[in-house]
Amino acid sequence: MTELIDVRERAPLTFTQRWNTYLAIILAAGVMVVGLTLRDSSLNATVTLENLESGVRAQVPANWLQDTTGDEYLFRVRDPNALPFKTTLQVSVLTVGPDATPDLVLNLLTMQRSSRFATYHEISRSDDTLRDDPAKRMVYAYTEFERNPSLQSLPMVIEGVDLVVLQGTQAVVVTYREEQSAFDDHLYRFDNMLRTLEIF
Repeated sequence: MTELIDVRERAPLTFTQRWNTYLAIILAAGVMVVGLTLRDSSLNATVTLENLESGVRAQVPANWLQDTTGDEYLFRVRDPNALPFKTTLQVSVLTVGPDATPDLVLNLLTMQRSSRFATYHEISRSDDTLRDDPAKRMVYAYTEFERNPSLQSLPMVIEGVDLVVLQGTQAVVVTYREEQSAFDDHLYRFDNMLRTLEIF
């Protein structure tokens, strides 16, 4: 027995229907572009943090946790949404003698951190510049353990980078720290802060 298939031809779209379809597609694309633009603007929004006494100013992510009360830094910001380690940017100022060099400052930081951070070690050290001033960049890593026994987890390897520039009797140290697997992905945050850093 042969089965008959009823094939019905669809009527072609009218001019108005075609243009309504095109307009709907254009509108949907426009809404997506506006949404992505607003999202990027929100994620990349910055605020200015400054310390007038030390003469340092920089732009930092607007929605990060800000701390200007630390003894070891002028200001520090941390990403509250980053897990397992909160991405950290900070600026410190050390008083140095007239014969100080960026290398000597980095040696001092290495000595201090070696006693504080488990398995701390320097990865690399290289020449750099900041606003045409000579600077030194150091990359390092250490292991961090969860201090709360109820939240025990595997140790995290934290990677960090310091940029040291001398201004008179001050050494300005700009620092970025991140969990090692995400370090390269978020390094642009450090670069953005360096671009906006002012020492006055």
